[in-house]
Amino acid sequence: MSNGTVRVSVGAADVSRLIYVDVSIWVALLTNEPSSPALKHWLEGETGQLVTSRWSVVEVSSALSIKVRRAELQLQQAQELCAHFDALVRGDVSLLPLASADYDHAAVLCRNAASGLRAGDALHLAVARRARASYLLTLDKVMARNAKKLGLQLLQNV
Repeated sequence: MSNGTVRVSVGAADVSRLIYVDVSIWVALLTNEPSSPALKHWLEGETGQLVTSRWSVVEVSSALSIKVRRAELQLQQAQELCAHFDALVRGDVSLLPLASADYDHAAVLCRNAASGLRAGDALHLAVARRARASYLLTLDKVMARNAKKLGLQLLQNV
């Protein structure tokens, strides 16, 4: 979203509905992308507990810096969006730590060349599985395909 205002209110979150949110979603919510309006609408009505990994902080920072280098965002905008995301994951979104086993699992996933997985996406999937997430929300088709194979349900029509 262009103004960087993402509101997440999960005070009465349904912890039985654990939703792992991928970086593609966070970037779309923070910036002005084609999927942003639908995602904002979904977020307003979501009652599940949103989770993401600590790795997401790195990837969001990187994605916003790339947008600065491509002149899609001004530096100050990117810094404000990073600060907003940092506040979001310190507040209503559960930020999951990475464990050694997550790296090991991600490596195994990446060894399957046919999966098409990149290292970062494999790491997200490993964390989501370890956290026993009920659902995965991503805009990445390769990640979604692999999530299904791992038994993660995808949130559809978001």
